[in-house]
Amino acid sequence: MKKAKNELLRLLLENPIAYGYLIDQLLVSKGESVDYSFNINDKTVDEEIVQNNDLVKSHFTSHFPLQNKNQFFVGNSSESVRLEDVHFFPAFLIRIADRTLHTYPNDIAHKVELATSRRHLQDIRQRMIGANTGLVAFLAYKYKTSALSFDDLMQEGIIGLIRAVDRFDPSRGIRFSTYAVFWIKQAISRLIVKQEKVVRLPIAMAEKASVVFEAMRNCYLEHQRWPSLVELQARCELSLEEIKTISSYYQATHSLDESLSGEKDDQTLMSSLIQHQFPQPLDELVDQNLSLYLGKIVASLPEKEAAILTMRFGLKNHTEMTLQAVAEQLHVTRERVRQIQNNALKKLKQNFGYDLMPFLEPNDG
Repeated sequence: MKKAKNELLRLLLENPIAYGYLIDQLLVSKGESVDYSFNINDKTVDEEIVQNNDLVKSHFTSHFPLQNKNQFFVGNSSESVRLEDVHFFPAFLIRIADRTLHTYPNDIAHKVELATSRRHLQDIRQRMIGANTGLVAFLAYKYKTSALSFDDLMQEGIIGLIRAVDRFDPSRGIRFSTYAVFWIKQAISRLIVKQEKVVRLPIAMAEKASVVFEAMRNCYLEHQRWPSLVELQARCELSLEEIKTISSYYQATHSLDESLSGEKDDQTLMSSLIQHQFPQPLDELVDQNLSLYLGKIVASLPEKEAAILTMRFGLKNHTEMTLQAVAEQLHVTRERVRQIQNNALKKLKQNFGYDLMPFLEPNDG
């Protein structure tokens, strides 16, 4: 891809319009802290940081053109770098080419050459991304958590892969797969930390919290588990109370529609929850009055009949009992309990009329 990128860059620099677009965009990127390039000869290049398995830090340079198009000033210093020492991101060059092609003068031959070079670089870039999606899938599956789906991690991992493709420079002597793994893992782990930390921290704790969350992320990458408070204290050099306060904001979330076994059609967390139904206040009042009324009319029956109805229908806060349970408690047969119950219900039905009919049907339990 480096050859195709250099060819497109050559065509862009040969055209005054494209060269102006490129420089303008670099100046804009400086003000917006957006990175489109870096100095290959920087001693803190990515492969050194990746090999040490530390966080990749930005070491990008802002470029200001000299009269000689083959040199650029670096930042605010008087030092200049050669054009061949500047690594422009392929996506950046493709965008400059697109903008140039839309405003190109009537130089058909040069326009066709630029369009062909732009398409060639785009195809190579897409092939590199497509050929390494399996690596993204492997890492996404490895770092899957309860709070994030595999698809979410894949999507974020692809973003990390695209960063690696645009930043990769084969002249550094590092394999692309080694280089890409770090960027993919970084993108995935940052998403994990962002999604799991669902409560926003107070401003006063934000600076210290970033250190704690970074330590948590690194521990998760290294050991596939979250660190203990003692481990966090050792990594962050903060007091245990500060660690506890910050980590208390770090809470995993679970969807109620999440499958308990991971299968789409399996039982969900929602379906496993106990459903509580609370009666309306008016219904509770009616039930209380009815219970008091039933207690009074049952008390008018002979003692044995009143006791059987009380046990059978759970009156006076008594637990409802089956015919067999009542028979065993009274030391009589099940059939005898049924007879006494039905006789008592008939008496109540005759004496208190239709108001109690729904509650006085014989229950053979």
